[in-house]
Amino acid sequence: MKTIKFSAAVLSLITFFSISSCNIEPLDSDLLGNVINPTSVAGTYRMTAFNTGIPTDLNNDGSSSTNQMLETTCFNNSLIVINPDGTFRATSKGVDISSSSTLTCFSDPDYLGTWTLNGTVLKLTYIDTGVVVNELFSVAANTLIYSVPLGQIVGTTATNVPVFLNSSYNIIYTR
Repeated sequence: MKTIKFSAAVLSLITFFSISSCNIEPLDSDLLGNVINPTSVAGTYRMTAFNTGIPTDLNNDGSSSTNQMLETTCFNNSLIVINPDGTFRATSKGVDISSSSTLTCFSDPDYLGTWTLNGTVLKLTYIDTGVVVNELFSVAANTLIYSVPLGQIVGTTATNVPVFLNSSYNIIYTR
């Protein structure tokens, strides 16, 4: 009888420790197994690619590319600075079509806001002309990826006239 009570007590302890140990959750990791947490995501990220679903020839060299950064320097020095205190600063540079129908570079004022990390999704929140904007980025190792399934990009016609095109695109920032 004592062995049954002892076995029941041991089984109860094992069950208790098994259930209570389930409260420990593992850290999130990206597809490569790199641990993603708020400390590891902080840093300065530079735009390294602006990949579009439609190849463009913005520099009129006869060679189209799906990476608009290879076609123009307008995106150079686009940054996102993720601070450990939950704030961020981002520069917005790009290419546009002027009123005289030529390609022109633009540089918007810096965006300032807050960020949160949920698993491998980084959410940047800021106010643009009175409207709250939330942008979601995928985090993988030292890379942030912003994906738009259908948006507007700048392209050119066969006769090199700048036009707006509807296309998917991914913007990649690398730390």
